[in-house]
Amino acid sequence: MNLFFQKWERFTHLLMSLDLRHTQKKKSFLFYPVLSFFSYIYLLFYWLRIFIYKYGLKGKKRLKVKVISVGNLTLGGSGKTPMVLYLASELKKRGKEVVILTRGYKRKEKKQKELYGNPENLRWELFGDEPYLLALNLPEVPVIINKSRFESGVFAQKKYRPDLFILDDGFQHWRLERDIDLVMVDATYPLSKQRLFPLGKLREPLSSLKRADIVVLNKVDQSYNIKDTLNVLNRYNPSCFVAQSFYEVFEVENIREATSVELSSLKGKKTVAFSGIANHLSFEKTLKSLGIVILNHIKFSDHHFYSTKDIMDIQKEGKRYGADFVCTTEKDKIKIPTNVSFQLPTYVVKIRLKIKEQERWFWDFLQEKLRWQ
Repeated sequence: MNLFFQKWERFTHLLMSLDLRHTQKKKSFLFYPVLSFFSYIYLLFYWLRIFIYKYGLKGKKRLKVKVISVGNLTLGGSGKTPMVLYLASELKKRGKEVVILTRGYKRKEKKQKELYGNPENLRWELFGDEPYLLALNLPEVPVIINKSRFESGVFAQKKYRPDLFILDDGFQHWRLERDIDLVMVDATYPLSKQRLFPLGKLREPLSSLKRADIVVLNKVDQSYNIKDTLNVLNRYNPSCFVAQSFYEVFEVENIREATSVELSSLKGKKTVAFSGIANHLSFEKTLKSLGIVILNHIKFSDHHFYSTKDIMDIQKEGKRYGADFVCTTEKDKIKIPTNVSFQLPTYVVKIRLKIKEQERWFWDFLQEKLRWQ
């Protein structure tokens, strides 16, 4: 099903970009019926999948270890990977042994792969950009990459004997039972305005929020009004625990010199940004929060594979605009070719997810659900 909506997302973007002579209103008038039709087809497949699992036509499997699923309702950009990083890091601090189970989207090898320790000398393409990024930041946490999360979980149970599994992007992965379903929601866009794919970005109907144990409203510092989203949550799942989170810049790294940049020194500096992520606007807001002036933002599709030419073109664009430096995200940094020469300083902005205000309650709730002392 994931492959289904990934292909359809590309197709619908292509549809909406056709015939630029039409106004946006005309385009909407033309394509809305088409997208609505396929949205109903998508919904049909969704209910069929629900039926298959609900009535046992396809069995669910349970691991012997507790499982927290981190997922979302929409296509990309909600903060799943930062939340997985946050949970794994905090659990390690609390003395728990953790293993991350992930699919490894767009990796070049399909067989099961394992990341543990420092993977800097390994090729990220074999594992996927997000698993590789998790492993770089969590050297003491094994990351197992396999389309079958149950199979990788059985392997990890025997090898690592963890206290807990974190299931990355697991809300739609029905095959594996979990003890907690944590759903990330982008607070910058009202939930009531979201529509089912391909008409909108919803991977499931809003009613699926009933399955969530925890909903985390992410990027609340960038949101003007979260009341709409809270109303949707109250309508579908009034008893779930709701937390709020935001991103904090903890380091800006100069790639060429492998040094940290003083954050206060960035105020008023000019940059050409580039990113291959799901939510480019969020990255722009992060840069502006540091006082950086964005001259241009070169946007690539999520999980973009950078070529040497891409990076050279970006450097030329930076020089053309008179930028003090070019900058990108931590996820993009790992995909920059190692043989490229930097004509301009290239900065990487590293962020970490923080729970706003009620962090103690958040962890109390997790411990209670997991029945940990």
